[in-house]
Amino acid sequence: MKAIFNNNQDMESIHKVAKLLNEKEVVIVDADPESIRELMQQAGNKIASVHFIRRSNNELRKMCYRLHVSQPTFANAPKGKKTANRKAIDNNNNQITVFDVNKVLRSNTGEILKDENGKQKRGDWRTVPLENVTRVKIDGIAYTIRNK
Repeated sequence: MKAIFNNNQDMESIHKVAKLLNEKEVVIVDADPESIRELMQQAGNKIASVHFIRRSNNELRKMCYRLHVSQPTFANAPKGKKTANRKAIDNNNNQITVFDVNKVLRSNTGEILKDENGKQKRGDWRTVPLENVTRVKIDGIAYTIRNK
């Protein structure tokens, strides 16, 4: 069964209700970018996934992300190095900066980079345009965003 919510409740409450009802799929109708940011932040430090339409080429992108990553081993700091600057840039552009946990890192020649144990190096910073988010999955609950 799908639970359907409109945007007149805060996302934290919607997430709590969905968890209590053991819902696996929730539809949120007419969500604004701030509500989607709030929903994505419900993941906290856990891995979650997001589907969105890229601004550059209108393709659907699917990504697993984490928030609150402070010092990733392999990735460079996101542009706008200071946290306050990054948050201001995100707010002004209706986006959120997340850590893409599946991005395979490559050298300038295209070789896959590996750590000392031979494992692929993964992870990089990405921005998600909040107005183009179509689906977010947190704690096993899939939230489908339907805008008018």
